[in-house]
Amino acid sequence: MKTIGAAAVWVLVLGIAGCSRGAEPGKADGAPPHMKKYVSESAAFVVYAPDGWTVTEQAQQGFLTMTVTDPKGLCRASMSAGRNPAGGDLMDLARLFVQAATAQYPDIETHNLMVSPQRDRLVFDGTYTDPKKGRKEFRLWVSGRGNEFSSSSIEAPAGRLEENRPLLLTILSNVRLITGAVEAAAQAGGPSLSTHRLRDGSASFLLPQGWNCQDFGAACFLASDPEDTRYFVVAKIEVVTPQMGFAAPGIIVSPYRSPHDAWQYITHVQGHTSDMQFEKITPRPDISGPMAQVYTGGPVEAEEFTYTCKMKGRPYKGYTVGHTLGSHIGMSWTFWHYTVLAPAEEFDRLTPMFASMLKSYTIDQQYAQNYVIQGARRLQQLQRETSAKIARNSDEIREMMSAAYNERQRSQDYIDYQRTSYIRGEQNWISSVEGGSVYRSDSWGTRNLDTGRSWEGKPYDYVNFGGENPRYNEQMQAVDSRALWEQHVRR
Repeated sequence: MKTIGAAAVWVLVLGIAGCSRGAEPGKADGAPPHMKKYVSESAAFVVYAPDGWTVTEQAQQGFLTMTVTDPKGLCRASMSAGRNPAGGDLMDLARLFVQAATAQYPDIETHNLMVSPQRDRLVFDGTYTDPKKGRKEFRLWVSGRGNEFSSSSIEAPAGRLEENRPLLLTILSNVRLITGAVEAAAQAGGPSLSTHRLRDGSASFLLPQGWNCQDFGAACFLASDPEDTRYFVVAKIEVVTPQMGFAAPGIIVSPYRSPHDAWQYITHVQGHTSDMQFEKITPRPDISGPMAQVYTGGPVEAEEFTYTCKMKGRPYKGYTVGHTLGSHIGMSWTFWHYTVLAPAEEFDRLTPMFASMLKSYTIDQQYAQNYVIQGARRLQQLQRETSAKIARNSDEIREMMSAAYNERQRSQDYIDYQRTSYIRGEQNWISSVEGGSVYRSDSWGTRNLDTGRSWEGKPYDYVNFGGENPRYNEQMQAVDSRALWEQHVRR
């Protein structure tokens, strides 16, 4: 029997995408582990793995590898996909694995090699010694078609592979490769991204070189490539309900809608899209839940969705995270969205770039600090603009609109405060002993905003500080309600 090595299990060294505490593999407690969804760094892989396991990814010569490892580094499952660096022959690919693996693990032993008659699939077992983890055993499957290949492997301490096999195979069976993303992420180079900052300083994000950006203010913008075919958009849209009984140029009129329905309707009435078909709609209670706790003006919904549509006479594909803020009064509602769009035939290939752009979007800290202070001034300006738009309507309608807008704006300012605080990693605290002094904890430590005195270090940072007054024996009150925010922070 011919013997080959399995360096695919080791040479594809990966970078950590995320980890947390979890259960040990092979622990026979009778209960299946809690599975958590992970998305790889390039957004090429999606996998459900036990909570606490590490998911890593690395691009090599035209292919990507994703590995899922238990917290102690004893068991792991790996998957690779992409272009075969050895051409179209799997045996040649195996020989490349042998050369690399032998240099690192000279005592590798492989056995039970099986090759399909068409030589498009092979599988084998093996053992080796890890200097830090001891003796290991593994099984590797490889398949190929043309110049493309995919491989999967499972690994555990010697003598324990069989007991961990069900869990490791379950992990592999729940790996999803995003069509087109693997090939794109594995390619060397790619578009160079650089940081772009909005003119008002409200937000910054990554854009490919040569892209254009139109600033809308207040952290909103429209960015596009030089050909005006690919887009990255963050925007806020105000919608008036039909019961207001009026229409004016530039005003969108519609009953309250869920985020995906709002996106379809708004882009259609604005003449941007047609024939929108949703591929997947996913509710995001992790976004809408915290908002609903502080926004009292009406219903709150958040969703992410992928879809196809017609734009500029050609098929497009897009991804949007959107949330809607309704009104109990029923006069108007708001739609926020974060969107990337590209021609349908390009979208999957551009997924890694779009993922980097979306993840890079951050609201400027200084802008966020000034946002609440400027709230009253901005509210007055917006009230004047709203009055001008409906000047031809009766005084009663203007009064109703103003009342609805005032209430929604107060709630919106608090939501914006909560959102920016979460993004920056900050928490405000109220000291009753010091007559309502405000303390703020962030990634550096805790500071008294009234006196400027600060306490730095791990016990006082955002993650570890629990509200204990650094000067007095007092448990301070977290600013976790709109009432506290308006009384102590907004002033």
